[in-house]
Amino acid sequence: MRAGQLESLILYVGDLAEARAFYIGALGLPVLFEDEIVVVAGDQSGRVVLHRNDRGHDERGIFPAGERAGGAAIRFTVDDPDACERDARAQGLRILWPVQEASWGRFLVLADPDGRSVVLARMRLAAPA
Repeated sequence: MRAGQLESLILYVGDLAEARAFYIGALGLPVLFEDEIVVVAGDQSGRVVLHRNDRGHDERGIFPAGERAGGAAIRFTVDDPDACERDARAQGLRILWPVQEASWGRFLVLADPDGRSVVLARMRLAAPA
């Protein structure tokens, strides 16, 4: 078996309207599709599916999210993490880690409405081999 290209990341959310306000309103992701169960945002480079966790697609009920809870973070590239931090503070968003440097780039970490880590990063270009 060989999986193809990653099509989307599905995030099960406690409140679809709050998640929409964060990912579409605060982060500015474009909406590709939405209904009362999901909001699909992003572009050709990748999509995020915000999925209500209290209702499934049909009579089968809630889609199984796995056997155990686990941690995850979602990372988006940005041009200016410092400007993003200023915008996040102005919008009253929860900042988990203020802007900082790492070997792979400059970044900050926000919390989405469900407490999930959202990393906004300017990635460093890899050094030539």
